[in-house]
Amino acid sequence: MNTVCPSCGKSYDIDHKYIGRQIKCPGCESSFEVVNRNLIPCPDCFAPISKRASMCPKCGAPVGKNIPNASEDITSERKLAVYHPAAINYLWGIIFGIITIPLLLGLLILAYIIIEIYCTRYELTTHRVIVQRGWIAKYQNEIWIKDMRGVNLVQSIWQRIIGTGNVSIGTAASCDTEINISGVADPAEVVKRINSLRGNYSLGTVK
Repeated sequence: MNTVCPSCGKSYDIDHKYIGRQIKCPGCESSFEVVNRNLIPCPDCFAPISKRASMCPKCGAPVGKNIPNASEDITSERKLAVYHPAAINYLWGIIFGIITIPLLLGLLILAYIIIEIYCTRYELTTHRVIVQRGWIAKYQNEIWIKDMRGVNLVQSIWQRIIGTGNVSIGTAASCDTEINISGVADPAEVVKRINSLRGNYSLGTVK
């Protein structure tokens, strides 16, 4: 393996067993640590990885030419799907609203449920997952697919019966969940689609 002295610039062929050790340069006699020049630090977790790798084997971050440029991301971004909470999540509220329609209270309840469903929006694009909530006060949160480190599906017994579930997404920057997609129909398909996009990013095939 070839190594270069950082002080005098002379190169030497040494055995790979010296990687990570301190050696003395025969030319200038300064000490330096032998490093593998074929390795680079991961941009996210800083683990040493091969220059030829398309993604970090430790944290899954894209590296090298596979890291998309932010400005290119925005200009090439395409909307893939929009999800809303399934109406069946509000089953008991809908039933109560129908029963109390003669008292006009039911109309208010049903109107509230419709607005709540319509104004809760989960948008999946080629580069981001965007959560929007609220019809008076607005709330928006988003996460870049290239930054995702975990996509989890959670279904209660009731949600399994009615075919809905919650999807949570986190990044390497935080140990907590950063995005929550709540009460969507066919949540396993949502997870599958997000993981497919993560795979495309790792392979550098996102357009």
